Amino acid sequence: MSERIIVGKEDERIQRFGLTIGMVGCLASGKTTLAAELGRRWGLKPVEENYPENPFLARFYENPSEFSFKSQVFFLTSKVEQLLRVEKSSVSLIDPSLTMDFIYAKTHHKMGWMNDGEWNLYQNLFNTLSQKENLRYPDMHIVVLADQQDLQKRIVERDRPYEMWILKNYPEYLAKLSDSVEEWSKEKHKDTFIFIANTSAGFPGGSVGQLADRIESHILAHFGLNGRLTLPNIKPNLGVRSEDYFPGISSESLRFAR
Repeated sequence: MSERIIVGKEDERIQRFGLTIGMVGCLASGKTTLAAELGRRWGLKPVEENYPENPFLARFYENPSEFSFKSQVFFLTSKVEQLLRVEKSSVSLIDPSLTMDFIYAKTHHKMGWMNDGEWNLYQNLFNTLSQKENLRYPDMHIVVLADQQDLQKRIVERDRPYEMWILKNYPEYLAKLSDSVEEWSKEKHKDTFIFIANTSAGFPGGSVGQLADRIESHILAHFGLNGRLTLPNIKPNLGVRSEDYFPGISSESLRFAR
């Protein structure tokens, strides 16, 4: 049962929702590592992808053009089912967000793995399923970016078979996926706050701890006065000394439009 609060003299009853955060980013960008750090701080488990349950995934790597559409539809429907089970009154961290499922599918179409008919059908399915009643759209998206050189280096270092297969057989995929992520992040989004996190080597403030501190400062600044949202338990890092601790003057804050 959702928590309810009483506000104002007119005894108006308002449903209270938990802050919903979606992770967006290319493979090897560091989004899962960042989500894990935020989950650790806030005492919650991120909602993660059901990769092992996808019956088309192994065959996709053997024949992308034959199984891309089937695999992406499975991920889409599986994610929607997961999100419908999320407790609406609690803070939620979705890794990756439903938006990222769409970005993956869009990139598959760019690669020619989905034909135009499949891509149009996927978009129709996505639009229908994403508008389901009780499906919470993220209040905040954390877009995790990294340079191509760093992405490739991380993929080689962690040596996951499916990532190495992609890198070897379709080296252009990584760039196209990164482009799709950046394209989405630069679009105008009226219903969500976009936070850009750059994890590239040498990027100022790009460590996991620093990014988590910055994200928390933005959450407090942008959502702290919203009585309809339950926020994670954030303990401000008073040692932070940067414009992001006062996000009213940071570049990210200029992209907040609710």
